[in-house]
Amino acid sequence: MEEEKTAPSISWIDIREKVVEQALTDGDYEALRRMSALPGGFGGEGIRRRVWPVLLQTDRFCSEATRSSTSDEAVHEDEGQVGLDTNRSFVVYPTGIVPERKKAMQADLYNVIVGVLRRYPTLSYFQGYHDILSVFYLTYISQPAPDPLVRSRTSSRNHSRSTSARPETEREVGAEAEKVEDEGSAASENSEPRDSPEWEILRKCAEVVSVLRVRDAMGSGMEGMMGMLRLLKRILRAADPELSRFSSQISPVPTLPFFALSWILCLFSHDIDTLEPVQRMFDFLLARNPISAIYLAVAILIAKKPQMMVLAAELGPEAADDPSLLHPLFSRLPPLYPDTPDQTTPPSHITTDATNREGDNPNPYRPIPLSELFSLADRLMLEHPWDGPEIRGQEIMGQGSVVMSYEKEMAPRPLETGVGDKAWTLVDALQLVDQEVVKPGAGMMDDEEEDEDEAPVPVRKPGRRVQRRRWLLRLGRNKLGTAVAVGVVVLGVGMAVFGVKAGGPHASWARWWAAIVGKQIAGSGAGGRVGDRVDTAAEAGRYLARCLRGIM
Repeated sequence: MEEEKTAPSISWIDIREKVVEQALTDGDYEALRRMSALPGGFGGEGIRRRVWPVLLQTDRFCSEATRSSTSDEAVHEDEGQVGLDTNRSFVVYPTGIVPERKKAMQADLYNVIVGVLRRYPTLSYFQGYHDILSVFYLTYISQPAPDPLVRSRTSSRNHSRSTSARPETEREVGAEAEKVEDEGSAASENSEPRDSPEWEILRKCAEVVSVLRVRDAMGSGMEGMMGMLRLLKRILRAADPELSRFSSQISPVPTLPFFALSWILCLFSHDIDTLEPVQRMFDFLLARNPISAIYLAVAILIAKKPQMMVLAAELGPEAADDPSLLHPLFSRLPPLYPDTPDQTTPPSHITTDATNREGDNPNPYRPIPLSELFSLADRLMLEHPWDGPEIRGQEIMGQGSVVMSYEKEMAPRPLETGVGDKAWTLVDALQLVDQEVVKPGAGMMDDEEEDEDEAPVPVRKPGRRVQRRRWLLRLGRNKLGTAVAVGVVVLGVGMAVFGVKAGGPHASWARWWAAIVGKQIAGSGAGGRVGDRVDTAAEAGRYLARCLRGIM
């Protein structure tokens, strides 16, 4: 009897990649957007490397006719800080890298970042930018297999990002940059040549994402990020009013949601400790308007809300007396895992108990599949469009913002359609740096938003009656000095997640936050030295940026 032949099985990844291939052939961006949100995303690593340049349109924007001149590239003033940050990169992922190889990778990353800054000197470096480009680097430049001995040694250490002292003088900054370059030259002997096709794609992706996607953060001030946080506040209030009121209680005054600053500033690349989830989040974000990072942040908050309310209740009266204790509940991301059609439950290495590698500071949240967050974020974008009458985002973001110029980025070129304006180029986009990224005064919270946040939200533990408390320390209206003083404090706390003040992305915030807030408010008074120097919202943003440079 002849044996029945079994048809070869076709995996979901084979099917997905064929569909992605067809979308790439057709130039179907909408199909790519849809697939980026599905379980499994685009499929394998190889197809991702092909999709990202298409989503960023690197061939369009990085032709010699549209790129800025490279003939007069001078040393950028931020290169010293770049050296400091790249020297503490690749600490969390990838794991198991021998020291010599890690130095080579750090030198490679330094080379990529400095290349962007020298080509586009109007851009300014911000801390966390290196995290974004490290994701592109690890995606395009092949890495050796992990060394199990190195992995075992690193797993026994505290899981946090290393820190370095900030250089005090320009001479020290220059010396740091030279040190990175010298060490990199020696360490890179065994690295992939920097003139390979993969390196060329990496550089183009780095340029486009810098100029067209994170340009708002690469100006001279932080006004763009203040505008983004205000949008986040409005979207959260529209999507979940209770959670919005609750979030306003974690700071001494109703203010912007600074706990999410590193999320949107770094496109979540700093706050997640494995590469694949970040790559999947980049799949989603690169396929959409940059405003999608705000909606993804709101989706995360809503997804972890039920557990967060329980955890807040467990803090008891202490949280009512010191609302800053709630800050870690908001700033901590839950474990996010890249689910696929054949793996809908968290992999075994994702856990929320005390046995995980974070030691004495375990993640208190349940794991959340990324496709669940992506679906929620897309739904929020449809139900609460940022530029619609409910959110009124165009009252906040100016014509210079990436969220406004995205339409020009995606518009067909005149040569393709025969109609329309001249082709939008990176040079055109660079003219928007520091040019009305937000509308005048839009970085500050208005009175209407302040009033809506006054009523506190009681946190209830099932079966227990929790006394309703007023957790807000109110300040008089129109006291910009005090508001900015507190804003500096809160922004400093938000940025301290970069491993300088708080000891890494998973460190406890409570004591540090309480001490800094008390010291700053006591020293600033009801008008504050900060307020004496701030006359407009734009100047406030620039002052915040200067404060950040001092903090970092």
